[in-house]
Amino acid sequence: MEAAGRIVSVFQGVAFVEGLTNSFLHEMLTDTEGNPVGFVIGFGQEGAEVLLFSEALQVGDVVYGSGRVFFIPVSDAVVGRVLDGKGKPVDGLGDLVGEMVPVFREAPSILDREPIATPLSTGIKIVDTALPIGRGQRELIVGDRKLGKSTLAIDVVLNQKEADPPVICIYVICGQKRQKLHDLITLFTKHNAFLYSVIVAAPARSSFAELYLAPFLGCAIGEYFRDRGKDALVVYDDLTAHAKAYRSITLIAGRPPGREAYPGDIFSLHASLLERAAKLSAAKGGGSLTALPIAETQEGDISAFIPTNLISITDGQIYFERGLFQKGFLPAVNVGLSVSRVGSAAQPKALKAVTGGIRLALAQHKELQKLAQLETVRSEEARKRIHRGELLLELLKQEKHTKVSWEEQVVLFYAVEEGYFDELPQHAWRQFEYLFLRLLRYQYGPLLRRVGEEGLTEAVKAEVQKAVAAFRDTFLASL
Repeated sequence: MEAAGRIVSVFQGVAFVEGLTNSFLHEMLTDTEGNPVGFVIGFGQEGAEVLLFSEALQVGDVVYGSGRVFFIPVSDAVVGRVLDGKGKPVDGLGDLVGEMVPVFREAPSILDREPIATPLSTGIKIVDTALPIGRGQRELIVGDRKLGKSTLAIDVVLNQKEADPPVICIYVICGQKRQKLHDLITLFTKHNAFLYSVIVAAPARSSFAELYLAPFLGCAIGEYFRDRGKDALVVYDDLTAHAKAYRSITLIAGRPPGREAYPGDIFSLHASLLERAAKLSAAKGGGSLTALPIAETQEGDISAFIPTNLISITDGQIYFERGLFQKGFLPAVNVGLSVSRVGSAAQPKALKAVTGGIRLALAQHKELQKLAQLETVRSEEARKRIHRGELLLELLKQEKHTKVSWEEQVVLFYAVEEGYFDELPQHAWRQFEYLFLRLLRYQYGPLLRRVGEEGLTEAVKAEVQKAVAAFRDTFLASL
């Protein structure tokens, strides 16, 4: 017999239900007709704390335990759809049908995982070269607002169009402006990203239930594809807004506040979400789920409660710095404060060979610049290192919604290592890069394929040197 409970208090969708003594965390509750009306998020002395989907329910109404967690139907047909925070389509393309997938579940065990070694090529130079991401990794994107965090995450999704093997992308909007959802739909439509993407949206002013559920919905959809041996990527934009919504929920429920008024279990909540990202073993199908959570800081303070929590949960972070943004360095990623704990283990060997020293070169450049301000005379070695650092900084800039494949990056940074940029005046670096990459794409396709298949063998190096030298001579003659 179904357990029944009576609502004794409710405010903004946060209710206390008396009588559900045998309920469990995240159990779905229904009305008399069996329709979902909410789910359990905690327990009190005489009942359960519940998030309601509808504000129509009032004090005195009866709800029933279902004996199961919240489920949504998922199939391959979910690709290309836009869902709300309850998993309902909002794109006018009909209801979802498919296997009923639990929104809340445990993360894969250690024995069901394998080390992350397959690259997730983002097409963003500063990420692929200095902060490589592997399939199954959790990489935090963190920084102040309006610095390009969402833009970078969106570009990672857009650049999966030709990924091999394919990557199914889920973009979760949580607590952001509704205009952001409209802009994202327009952008995905323009770039044909809906061919391999799903949007789960709980924008600002959504109910607390939708704001709470949205990241878990996106994760559950990603797990559906991962468990079938495919690769999936989920972006959580952003978990700071999710944490604030949960803080409001728990304060309304009367739980004691902790640091920065967040509840004590906020770490557990986000850990249970992000730990579900994994690279499964071959025995489990070999699929992967990669997570890119986004967190917002105030005045660059990464020591705040939510950013530090997420940094400790994830496998690294991409840190956006306002100073770089104001100088026009886009994407405004501070390589010194960013890290990928998977690192070169998930990087193509050819790219690793030509970019292994980028982080060191940038660090040396920063220190030498400080010394150069104090010294009037520079050694030749110091001058060369400063020059190389400035060149790398210039080449790591990239316009939004553009892609540079990892094979193109191999050729570009090999040309840097071999000194082909050294004869060029500084003002011509970006123009040379732009024209050279266009030449590679349209005239040297077979060479790029050889780089991808063979790596930088001696024969491939000879062809690359010939192509770069010929273009450099022509470019210099045109200046």
